Amino acid sequence: MAHTGIADAQEVDEASLRLQVFDTRRGWQLGILVPAFVLTMFVTWIFSGLASIIDADVTSFNNDFRIFWGAARLAIVDTPLAAFDIDKLAEMHGVSDGRWMPWSYPPSYLVALMPLGMMSFPLAWGVFSVLSMLAIAAATRPFTKGHPQVWLAFAFAPAYLPPLFMGQNSLIWAAGLLAALAAIKDNRPVIAGVLIGLLTLKPQLGILIPIALIASGAWRTFVSASVTTIMLSVGATLIVGVEYWSELREMMEIHFSVIKSTSAVNDLMVSPFGILAGLGMQVSTALTIQWCFTAVAAATVAIAWRSPAVGFDLRAAVLIIAILLSTPYLWYYESALLAPAALFLLRAGVLKPNLLGLLLSAAMWLGLSPALLLVVFGFEPSFRYSFAPIVLLAFATCFWAVIHRLGAAGSTPDNLEEHP
Repeated sequence: MAHTGIADAQEVDEASLRLQVFDTRRGWQLGILVPAFVLTMFVTWIFSGLASIIDADVTSFNNDFRIFWGAARLAIVDTPLAAFDIDKLAEMHGVSDGRWMPWSYPPSYLVALMPLGMMSFPLAWGVFSVLSMLAIAAATRPFTKGHPQVWLAFAFAPAYLPPLFMGQNSLIWAAGLLAALAAIKDNRPVIAGVLIGLLTLKPQLGILIPIALIASGAWRTFVSASVTTIMLSVGATLIVGVEYWSELREMMEIHFSVIKSTSAVNDLMVSPFGILAGLGMQVSTALTIQWCFTAVAAATVAIAWRSPAVGFDLRAAVLIIAILLSTPYLWYYESALLAPAALFLLRAGVLKPNLLGLLLSAAMWLGLSPALLLVVFGFEPSFRYSFAPIVLLAFATCFWAVIHRLGAAGSTPDNLEEHP
């Protein structure tokens, strides 16, 4: 039995009513003061970085964006394949901190970054950061209509500080996913597919999205996403050359070898694999258990997205949290995805305005920003062990809610292509 328009409208109204708990003076204070703090911290970080560039008379700042900018710059002044040359890349961005920081992205992402390679590093970093914040703010808006304080709180959530500080692309990816979910919700399958296809610029986070589409019978979205992915890959390959793929494969082999060999001590890798390796488990065993997490996450997504009884917001939260558990290659700045997952759980009524619900909401909304700020101020918290209890509790909450709703409904799964 497909959702009716009336049922969809009722779900939207209920989600909006659940957010009314924040239509209070304290809710407005959180919605204004915390985003102001987040923006202040980031602007301070930006100016600190620019000051260090000027004082040291160097090309770039010691964050991850230097790799993006350096690769894009090399693609313009040299060749796209030069991005895989570690020495050329280091010479271009000018930062030598001893860390293994290669270029390991598909050609479509390099082509997308090339306009930034035409700019100086400070200007490119500023443009990239502003675009990231505008993208996540715009993508959050459809899910917070009528509650501007909630929109501000989740458009500039503290959980976004790690990718902002590091100049990472997590917010742009999250914005693309939220926009795709909004298109699915509004019954715009082709647009949703195009947006999902764009997410292949960072493919390791998207392995569960096809499962959600297949489980819900969203075939038009699936085909649109596949066509978009192929067009992006072919178009980018025509620009960078076919040789790019063999260079990428070779670099990925080296990269994953380094990642596995350093997994025990690399606290920035927060996947189940990284956490287990950090506890002293053998790499092969940790990877085996990781794939068990992946299988459970995939099964949960399939179950949730197959049944209309689960509801759109809970399905969205399940997908996001499952993504965080599904890949062995998960860095601490991807924890930014916890914030939109918390928004969907609040909209779904799974996280209620009681002590436990608000505590988990707050933990997801904050993400790893408290740990990051402690690092900035000279402390050494564990990113892995800060992240693990939050994501595991969030997943357990989602799993319980899915089982509870399916049990309460007692209905047969249905096709959700037209009415998610």
